[in-house]
Amino acid sequence: MLGLVLSIVISHQVKLLIMNRLVKWLSYFLLLILTLFSLNVSSQDTLSDNYDHQLFVGNILAWSKGSWHYSGELQFRLKDDTRSFNMYYIEGIASYLANEKWEIVPDMRFSVMSDRLEYRPGLGIIYKNLWLNNRLNQLVHQLKWQTDIESTGVVKNAVRYVAFYNVVMNEKLLLQVAGGGLYRWSEAHTGFQFFRALVGGSYSFTKKTRFNFSYFVGYENRISRWSFIGGPVLQFVINMDKDSKYIPAKYFNF
Repeated sequence: MLGLVLSIVISHQVKLLIMNRLVKWLSYFLLLILTLFSLNVSSQDTLSDNYDHQLFVGNILAWSKGSWHYSGELQFRLKDDTRSFNMYYIEGIASYLANEKWEIVPDMRFSVMSDRLEYRPGLGIIYKNLWLNNRLNQLVHQLKWQTDIESTGVVKNAVRYVAFYNVVMNEKLLLQVAGGGLYRWSEAHTGFQFFRALVGGSYSFTKKTRFNFSYFVGYENRISRWSFIGGPVLQFVINMDKDSKYIPAKYFNF
């Protein structure tokens, strides 16, 4: 009996140690992004010379049935310090929850930009590290392939990896920190296109509605130079049905 108790205590301590190290890793990533930002900005005459403050606003409709979780989002994005239209898009996601930890995620995004249209099919794999009894505290690993097909005839491919650390504070509030990057190859450019970090959370008003709020910072390759972008991400989510066999991963498609 004593051995069982000691085993449970040690297992719990190991999990807490792993969680602390994961939080530190993501915090270091965010600190690196912010440090690069500070160093780069110090070489500019003004902040606006090398930092574009943007705004992402979206509305998500989600529902689950058995091993499948579905969502659709309409999102608008502003750029040039929120003074100019960047794009709006409609994105549909169908996640197959193979088990408690693995998800297979095909998705499709249709974007309308000021000078072109873009179709972006994607296929991702999600792996979740879960702990504690509620199974809601997650470290989500997103590995995703995407193809950007522009109305101009340009086709670009990319692969991304992003890690999301989610911590449930109480029944209504969830906090999140994330970081990752995207590698792209095309005729015009092959190499890393951006690195991004995000800090935020999600607040549930009711069992079917919640509000996602976060702020991201990105370091982007614009071919001629690297520059920074950042801004708030605001999403209102309506959950139509939560008849899910497993708890879906909580993440955001940058």
